[in-house]
Amino acid sequence: MKKFIVSLIFALVGYTASAQTEFMITYQMGMPVGETSDYIGAFSGRGMGLEWRHHLTTTPVSFGFSVNWNVLYEKTEDRYIGDGVIADGKQYRNMNIVPILAHAHYYFNQDGIMNPYIGVGVGTYYINQRTEFGQWAIIEKNWHFGLAPEIGVIADVSSSLNMLFSVRYNHAFKAGNSTDHSYVGFNIGLVY
Repeated sequence: MKKFIVSLIFALVGYTASAQTEFMITYQMGMPVGETSDYIGAFSGRGMGLEWRHHLTTTPVSFGFSVNWNVLYEKTEDRYIGDGVIADGKQYRNMNIVPILAHAHYYFNQDGIMNPYIGVGVGTYYINQRTEFGQWAIIEKNWHFGLAPEIGVIADVSSSLNMLFSVRYNHAFKAGNSTDHSYVGFNIGLVY
């Protein structure tokens, strides 16, 4: 399996050598908002992402695909109420969120040093929510449909390497017994 993943990464990097394709590796930070911030209110610096974009030759538009992994975490002593359980005391709350999205982006200045863009991602979010207290844990795992509008800029660093700075609002709609989940992602990355 490791050989397959390494081969796939090298194939993607080799394919991105054309001027119309970009491969991105990002470090992602997340700030929970909405109902998610009621469960975990702490800012998180635990996230990473891989993204591939293919630019159309006739218009300033790209289409792509991304896989990300974000972890939201908080240690709290708030009262937990849910799933027929009421608990007081020290709790460790965490959410592992894996968005798998298809993207479309529009670029405002493709020939400039700074290339601002807007975009949207549509796809699925796998969310593993875990609340631990003492030796007990409540675990909730769901697949959600979600949207991710984004605004960002790609800055030219050299002829073969660029930097990406973006803000993405991730919203996973209600699934199963789970509520909506949303967070704002702040992304910094390298573009090959």
